[in-house]
Amino acid sequence: MRTPASCHNVEYHLMTHVLAIVAFVMLLMSCKEKEATPQQADETVDTLQTSVKVDEAAESRLLSYEQRQGRHLYLKYCSVCHGEEGKGDGFNAFNLDPKPRDFTDVAYMNALSDVRVAETMSQGGRGVNRSPLMPSWGGRMSKKEIAYVVDYIRSISVKAE
Repeated sequence: MRTPASCHNVEYHLMTHVLAIVAFVMLLMSCKEKEATPQQADETVDTLQTSVKVDEAAESRLLSYEQRQGRHLYLKYCSVCHGEEGKGDGFNAFNLDPKPRDFTDVAYMNALSDVRVAETMSQGGRGVNRSPLMPSWGGRMSKKEIAYVVDYIRSISVKAE
């Protein structure tokens, strides 16, 4: 014989299953495809062609292990100011004066040594008489990790040529 508590449990589970089925049916109904206009179809094809070109370009610039590690660290620590592509246009860049360095500026980047870039990252802008807004990452990243980021930044500069 069932107790009132166990009956409540059965009713609860039954109601949960019914609600899940109703939600699933509503989801299926909302997935009804709309017929595309010729203009929308053309836009989709253009978007796909652009995506394919971007993917091909990315494949042609395969990164080394060190550069992939550097990219991961760069995206984590640097991209908020320097931007995902290194153009100095990151999310926080508009708040900063002077603006973050554009790593795609080939002439400027070629004038900097790897040691100078690593020192700037390690000590921060203030430590190398540059912008005091550039934080020091020496306490957060190891010398090896900083070298990975420098290697990645160099790959950004090279592909801009």
